Amino acid sequence: MNYSNRKFLVRKFYEEEIGRFYHQYDSLSDFFPDCRIGCLQLFGEFGDGLESVEIERPPQDIPKTVADTYDRHFWYSQHSLSEIYLVKIPVESQISFAILIQGYVDDGWDNSGSFIEVFDQQGQFLGSGRCDRECKYLETFAIEWLERQLNGRDLSTSSPPWIGDEPEGQAASEPMWSEEILSQHAVKIEREGSIIRYVIFSED
Repeated sequence: MNYSNRKFLVRKFYEEEIGRFYHQYDSLSDFFPDCRIGCLQLFGEFGDGLESVEIERPPQDIPKTVADTYDRHFWYSQHSLSEIYLVKIPVESQISFAILIQGYVDDGWDNSGSFIEVFDQQGQFLGSGRCDRECKYLETFAIEWLERQLNGRDLSTSSPPWIGDEPEGQAASEPMWSEEILSQHAVKIEREGSIIRYVIFSED
């Protein structure tokens, strides 16, 4: 299958599946959970501080472009607050990878918006786009696809450039969280398989 056909089929699949998904669920955490191979989830209210952060690192055998994209969005999250879900799903008998990004929103913080980046089995980039939950009320759901990867300026709350793009540069602002910060302030660190959970506040 040539690149153009593969790109069309994969994009069509995710448009249809996310369109159906948004009629039933609000959080991308429920999108194909059995196919998830990586995630970053934030729990708690911004004004009161995060209660916990759950991280599942992707397996090492995924394509480098997919791993780098996951790391890039992981970096953005530390500055703009967003959750990440990496899924590995067959489309037309070929593996696809999708990174779904959901901005964190509460009364004290607004990084609204949901985004996607998709790749084929070899890690070739097939497109990115915004998929807002407001679209679920429309009769037809469509992702406005871009022919480039997302960057920190695409998010509702912008983030400085990924350090991987500018290895000698410094972030314009301090991160709101990092694994180093979490390790220092966690009252409990739980490990379950490939998942690590930093508990900041606990009633135990």
